[in-house]
Amino acid sequence: MAQRSTGVFPREKFDLDESMKLTATAAAMPIPLTSIGTIRIVVLGAAGIDNAGTNKITVNVGGKSVVFNANDLDVNGVGIAYLRGALCDANNNADYDLGGTGTVGAVYLDAVDNVG
Repeated sequence: MAQRSTGVFPREKFDLDESMKLTATAAAMPIPLTSIGTIRIVVLGAAGIDNAGTNKITVNVGGKSVVFNANDLDVNGVGIAYLRGALCDANNNADYDLGGTGTVGAVYLDAVDNVG
């Protein structure tokens, strides 16, 4: 994959690889999602998100959806969730959807363990 991040999460050793950056359009990931033991979903710079279910971020990974509401984000709009790669059996695509007036700076997938 890529070199370690030097910006957002240098201590946590997150790999924020540009090839694993998601957009609002579904796209195939560069490695098979089912080959990743644990996938970390990292949301950065989210704003306008609430807990009412209208203004939210839905991250779609290999046929599974993970929803981020205000309670899932810190004061800087950063949210982290984990997903087992074995659950991503529908396809190898990933994207995010914004609900309501929510915005997001970036969304990444990070291969945490057992890649191969």
